[in-house]
Amino acid sequence: MVNLESILSGINAKNERCWEQLYTSCYAAMCVYVESIVKDMDCSKDIVQDLLVNLWHSDIRFASGRELMGYLYKSLYNNSLLYIRNKRKRAMILDKIDQEKENEDFSKDFMLDTVQEEIVRLLHLHIGDLPRVRRQIMKLSISGFSGKEIADKLGISVNTVKVQKNKSIKYLRDRLIHCRRELDL
Repeated sequence: MVNLESILSGINAKNERCWEQLYTSCYAAMCVYVESIVKDMDCSKDIVQDLLVNLWHSDIRFASGRELMGYLYKSLYNNSLLYIRNKRKRAMILDKIDQEKENEDFSKDFMLDTVQEEIVRLLHLHIGDLPRVRRQIMKLSISGFSGKEIADKLGISVNTVKVQKNKSIKYLRDRLIHCRRELDL
């Protein structure tokens, strides 16, 4: 450890050699001190370096080595607490942003689910308006039956199933478009 009294006038005069001696003799101890507060060595090094750079650029002068060390450690303590406070603020802001994003995503998902449910409800409502055979074809088709299976089940040709299903789809599409216009979506 260097005798601070012997280099104090050089530190006050911004003599690079004296500052280098201060840095070499005190830097590691100051980093350990700050790390005990902020619990992060990389941040500790930044805090110490920032203080030394700011002190170099300031007009502050010290009457004794004790006054210099008191100033350094008090400043490091305050800067460490400031770092912790800012870190907590950043974390709170990021949490709030994440929470708002989740709420926004939930709202979008809820709206999409609601719209999908309404479309399904309207489809079933309008399928109920179809003539009996077309209604049966659409219900079986929605249930996953193939055109051939529907034809066999209803005792009609596959071509009739296709034609009636296409007519039903066109009717349902027109009804949904009409509902959309009414809702102004």
